[in-house]
Amino acid sequence: MPTVNEEPLSNPVFEIDHPEEFSQFLLTNPREIAFYLQLLAKQRSIVTAYIDEGRHFFLTSIVAVDLSENLILLDPSHTEESNLAALAASRITLVAALDRVKMQVRLSGMKKQTYQGQNTLSSNIPGLLLRLQRREFFRLEPPLLHPIQCKLATKKADDSTQTFELTLSDISGGGVSLIAAVEQATNFPRDALFQDCRLEIPGEGVIQVNLRVRKTIEISSRNGEHSLRVGSEFVNLTGTKLAFIERYITRIERERKARDTGLND
Repeated sequence: MPTVNEEPLSNPVFEIDHPEEFSQFLLTNPREIAFYLQLLAKQRSIVTAYIDEGRHFFLTSIVAVDLSENLILLDPSHTEESNLAALAASRITLVAALDRVKMQVRLSGMKKQTYQGQNTLSSNIPGLLLRLQRREFFRLEPPLLHPIQCKLATKKADDSTQTFELTLSDISGGGVSLIAAVEQATNFPRDALFQDCRLEIPGEGVIQVNLRVRKTIEISSRNGEHSLRVGSEFVNLTGTKLAFIERYITRIERERKARDTGLND
């Protein structure tokens, strides 16, 4: 499958590195780990492969999980630079979603390998898998025909106010990802707090939320256009507003499932 090279503007945070906080979501049983990796392979799920500390990454998928050889095999990147970086890396962190449940594994010792005539990157099957199934981490991509808009503002050095109106790429009970122009990166530094942001949610209404920037990533679309994805978390979100967001997520999921069922009838 085609892959896309991207360079994060700040290092991502991996929950698998914080077992004291996420121990209930960590799997160590080899059969369970193989089961979920094989599901990711079967569904050809998009996997983000972060190199070392995550300053560089590429998109890939799991080609196969070879239990007899204890190997997980990945699609290589379409750029040799990323492949060489992966082979030289001390660790590779794979991040994916399976049925909207976040998955993370840590690999090391990547090698080039031919599998059933296909070039792959291989590593030993990991002994630890994070399966983060808390509801607030289930991210929904809003329908393209009915996007969610977010209006936010910040104070400039001269004490004037600068406003932005951005489209959401996804939303969950824990936060949102916003799409901005690459040139706006300096307006969204890590840990920047935007208060009283206005979320206009189609079919539900408008709520005001506080957003803190957690990471910004420059992304490339298939047509070559570049944009900035601003990952933000909700700050001091009330139970009423969380219920409001979850109601929207549940409604969109229900509509999509009904539509998919109708197509399969």
